[in-house]
Amino acid sequence: MSLYSESKQLYFDFVYSEYFNKHSEFKYLLDLINQIDWSVIPEFNNPHVGRTGYSRHSLLKAMFVQKVKGFNTRELIHFLRSNPFFSQAIGFNPIANFVPSESTFSSFKKSFDTSLLDDIIASTVKRGINEGIFDPNNLCIDSYPVSFRSFFNNKKSHGKFKYCNEYYNSPLDADFGVKPVSNSKPVYDKHGNQKQSISYLGYKVHTLSFLNVPVFSVVSPASHHDKNYAFPLLNKAKDLLNLTGFNFLADAAYDSSDLYDFVHLESESTAFIPLRTSSKKPLVGDCGKPLSLHSHYRETKRNILRNKYVCDDPSNCPLNKYNCYAYRNFSKDDFRSFLNRDSSSFKKVYKKRTLIESIFSKLADMTNSTSLRCKNSVEVECNLSNLYLIASAFLAHSMGRDDLLASPKTLMYETAVC
Repeated sequence: MSLYSESKQLYFDFVYSEYFNKHSEFKYLLDLINQIDWSVIPEFNNPHVGRTGYSRHSLLKAMFVQKVKGFNTRELIHFLRSNPFFSQAIGFNPIANFVPSESTFSSFKKSFDTSLLDDIIASTVKRGINEGIFDPNNLCIDSYPVSFRSFFNNKKSHGKFKYCNEYYNSPLDADFGVKPVSNSKPVYDKHGNQKQSISYLGYKVHTLSFLNVPVFSVVSPASHHDKNYAFPLLNKAKDLLNLTGFNFLADAAYDSSDLYDFVHLESESTAFIPLRTSSKKPLVGDCGKPLSLHSHYRETKRNILRNKYVCDDPSNCPLNKYNCYAYRNFSKDDFRSFLNRDSSSFKKVYKKRTLIESIFSKLADMTNSTSLRCKNSVEVECNLSNLYLIASAFLAHSMGRDDLLASPKTLMYETAVC
């Protein structure tokens, strides 16, 4: 390279560096990235064995930017190639065309161990707890749907195939589930009545959060029950964050005796969960007569305790049945029955759960649909969305704007003005 070309490159670097440091968008992205300690996980997979490959830190930072900007993968690659100084700042070399391809990002999401991302989140959140940014006294859990981009989610095409596996040859982790209908986008049946819920093909994202930011997420097929994924999320809170003695807030979908017992005995905390609608109704038989408690017993096959309820007067049954009966599970400690849901203390604590609705609305907007077939890939993206909101809370605190801890968009506009 000649002296002239070297001096020209130096001048270009100087001018671009000045522009880069003053450009509010790039500064905002780097400020967010720098709030996170990426060194918690090894930078390379199997170092000193074969080709080094791309840095896992750089790939995660790039996908983090993708969630912040709302890009798809092709737009992300174009952004990295169009802004070489920024790409260099996160560990790539766009001058030599060393920017990952779309297939590289795809294979990385499929094979990446999500427990490593949990370690990054845990390290960052623990620092936030120590600095007083996050309040660990209240933990909330909920889920939101992620639709798979498919003609099965098109109302005009729905029903041509009974099972999605008849249409897709390659494996698909998504399946059919039910999601609530938004009041802003009502859906009506053929009789003109507004539907409360609709079926969809996709995933369900179960997220544990504080009152102002999400923490951990686990992804399941859409048909899986919410309650079953509360246990691994609570284990993460206990093992990675060392959290105990908190208030656990959840809606009626998590009303289950074994979850109450787990929260009280394993997490040493208190569950604040309302009763399901079916639990509030008295047990009645098919004929409408009330059922009374008959016996307690343990079902050895599933290792659960059950109550059996039978009809008091089967001889006068209008349906001429020998007996009507029903079963309900219960627990040995029965923490579920001890909770007084009509008390002022329960209502005062449970009222705080409304604060997380805006958080889950943001998460659903960031990942409302996907074309990813692998559950692990969706889980990586969802946890990066959590990490974005966590980093935004750190940045707001560092700017002295604690009122914007849960408002990343407003914070972005504030930094643009500055």
